[in-house]
Amino acid sequence: MIHRDIEELAENKLVLLYILSETGMPLSKNQITQVVLENSLMNYFSMQQFLAELVQRGLVVRYEDMGRHLYRIQREGLKTLRLFSDRISLKLKETLRKYLQEKEMLLRRETRAHSSYSADEGGSFSIVLRLTRGEDPSMEIKLKTDTENGSKEICSNWNTDAEALYQGIIKMLYGNRKD
Repeated sequence: MIHRDIEELAENKLVLLYILSETGMPLSKNQITQVVLENSLMNYFSMQQFLAELVQRGLVVRYEDMGRHLYRIQREGLKTLRLFSDRISLKLKETLRKYLQEKEMLLRRETRAHSSYSADEGGSFSIVLRLTRGEDPSMEIKLKTDTENGSKEICSNWNTDAEALYQGIIKMLYGNRKD
């Protein structure tokens, strides 16, 4: 019984490494959670614990980018995954590979829209909104608001619908031109 539990713990950590490896890009905790829960791989609390242990052991790095915490597999994590990859069933690998391919555009889109805000002296708030394509920013907007709630709402709206907002701004900048 204990031996099986230890094997299951190790497999779950390998599954998290596999997910990060297969996507080929950093993922937020929400994105990892979505993959794990939609595929019924493990419960949320176990996933959080395993992810923290992978970070603690240096197999995964957690960092902040534009106010979001992202996770990326490290070289040691890739080595570990290669060494013990056979502990993940081929069926599970195939299921995850298909799932990640189907969700790839959604995962990529989610990582392209970035927003953050910070309090300034005098009680106002500075907001930075960014939309990137590949490595290059397509748009970066800096603005100020008077309230924290307003800042949160603007950031939330940007994160939810950045592409449509971008298109609307571009359309307004071009005016009613008929190219």
